[in-house]
Amino acid sequence: MAKKFRCTVCGYIHEGDKAPAECPVCKQPSSMFEEIADESKPAKKGLNTNSNVYTIVYALILTVLVAVLLTVAAVGLAPQQKANSDNEKKQQILSAVAEKLGKEVTFTNAADIWSELDMDNNTLVVDVNGNTVDANAFSIEPKSLFKGGIVKDDAQLPVFKANIAGNTYYIMCMYGSGLWDAIWGYIAVEADGSTIAGASFDHKGETAGLGAKIKDDPNFAKAFIGKTIFTNGEFAPVVVTKKNVDNKVDAITGATKTSDYVGDMIRNSLTGYMAYLLSIQGSEQAQCNKEQKCCGKCKNEGEGQCAGKCKDNAEGCGEGQCKGEGECCGQCENVESNNVVE
Repeated sequence: MAKKFRCTVCGYIHEGDKAPAECPVCKQPSSMFEEIADESKPAKKGLNTNSNVYTIVYALILTVLVAVLLTVAAVGLAPQQKANSDNEKKQQILSAVAEKLGKEVTFTNAADIWSELDMDNNTLVVDVNGNTVDANAFSIEPKSLFKGGIVKDDAQLPVFKANIAGNTYYIMCMYGSGLWDAIWGYIAVEADGSTIAGASFDHKGETAGLGAKIKDDPNFAKAFIGKTIFTNGEFAPVVVTKKNVDNKVDAITGATKTSDYVGDMIRNSLTGYMAYLLSIQGSEQAQCNKEQKCCGKCKNEGEGQCAGKCKDNAEGCGEGQCKGEGECCGQCENVESNNVVE
C-alpha cells in the first residue's frame, strides 16, 4: 500500500513510497512533507509521548513530587531551624549583660551561658501597670507588643533576670522603626531599677557602615553602661544625640537619623516598663543599694555590692565576730543603724 505524505505548507497530499522532491503546488522541498499515519492500523496503547496530554500530566506529577520533597525537608529541618532561632534570641538577650559577664556572647556559647545562669527559671512577664501576668516570656515576640512605635495598652512585656556574681540585672526588650526598616534590642538595668548595665541592638536594613553600627560597633552599646532611665525620680531615659546634654550617648557620625530612632525606641519601649521599674526601685533590695545598707547580706565596701560576707576596713563586724583578716563571721552590722543582721 502506497504511503501518503502531506505538505505542511499548502496541504497537498502525495501518494507514493516517499515524499516528492518538490511540492507541485507550492514548490516547497521534500523536507516540508510529513508522512500521514495509516488510519487502518490499530492505534498504539498507552500515552502518546508527543501529545499535549502527556506533557501536562508529566509536569503535574513532577510538580507534586517536588512539593512533597520540599515539605518533607521543611518538616525535618523545622526543629533545627527553631533551635537556631532560639539560640540567636538568647545571644541577643545575653549580649545586654556581656560586660557584666566579662566575655563576648556568641552564637556558639549563648546556649551554655543561658543554662549556666538558669535563665529559663528567671523570667517573668509584666503588664504596663507593672503587674506580673502568667505568660511565657521567651516566646513573646517584641514586634507584637508595639503599634505605631508605642507599647500597646494590653502588652505583655518580657523580663529576663540575669544573676551574675551576686547581682541581679533586669533585661527588657525594645522595638521600633529605624531609617529604613525595623530596629530592636535589649537593655539591662541594675537592681536600682534605673542604672543601665548594658544594651544590645539589631536592625533589619540600616545602612552598612553608618546606621548598621548600632549592631556592628560594640562601642556604641557599651556607651550606654552607667547611663540612667530615671533622673531625680523622674522618667528621663538616656538620649542619643550630639548635643551637649546630660545622660546622653553620642549619636553615630553620619547616621544621625538612625541614632534618633534608637533614642525614640528606648524611650517608647521603656515607657511600657516604667511601672515595673518603679516597683523595683521601691523594693527592699533597691533601697538597700541606694542607702548603702546590708539588708540581710553583707556589703563589700570596695565594690559596693552585696555578698555573703563583708570585709569592712574598720567597723563592719560586730564585736567578737571578726577574724584576723577583718572578715565577718556570717553576720555584719547594718552601717546605718549599727544593728547586726543575719
